[in-house]
Amino acid sequence: MVLSYGDVAALLGTRAARAVGSIMRRYGHAHPWWRVVRAGGLPPIGHEASARAHYDTEGTPLRAISREPGYAVSYAVARWQPANPGAHDERTDHSR
Repeated sequence: MVLSYGDVAALLGTRAARAVGSIMRRYGHAHPWWRVVRAGGLPPIGHEASARAHYDTEGTPLRAISREPGYAVSYAVARWQPANPGAHDERTDHSR
């Protein structure tokens, strides 16, 4: 299961996806950082190979793309949905 930087920002009540990226750069090593993807399901920049290993281990659905890194997470399939949909506005898709 993954979320985009924009989705994490929305769950926190902000539209500051770049701030989420900054926080992940600073503190993400202690968390499953590969589960926060860029727009279109692209893995974090500079961590494409190690993210791919995690995706393969976890069985995250991927799709082939023509540009580097050659794959992206199938975001529509792999996107995390909370157990309580009324808690946040999941209808907003910030993955683009």
